[in-house]
Amino acid sequence: MPTSIAVVASDARTRERLAALIPSDSFHLSLQSPDGVPPHLPALFIIALPGIQTAEERLIEQLRADEATANIPIVIVSALPMVQLQSVPYAADWTIAIVEEPVKAGELADTIRFLLNPDS
Repeated sequence: MPTSIAVVASDARTRERLAALIPSDSFHLSLQSPDGVPPHLPALFIIALPGIQTAEERLIEQLRADEATANIPIVIVSALPMVQLQSVPYAADWTIAIVEEPVKAGELADTIRFLLNPDS
């Protein structure tokens, strides 16, 4: 059974672009806006973070604050400067990885595999 991944972004084109980089034969993808936690939790979130103090950042904070979702891995995709991304409180969490824009399919796939299997 494929592993479920939620691709989250306010912009539908960004969701579709990121989803197109993920091998669909290995993963079951759901595309959603950052309006809240989905009813069926995925094994991993990919969240496009366009800026600080956005709906996407609030979702990340909500996911980390809730015991039910605190350990679900998150790949943050962003063009923000790495210094700015590393300064947010959740950046030191071992279940979070940051992939810089423009995203390379191989780098995203490697990051997903690492977060889903950190002991491999």
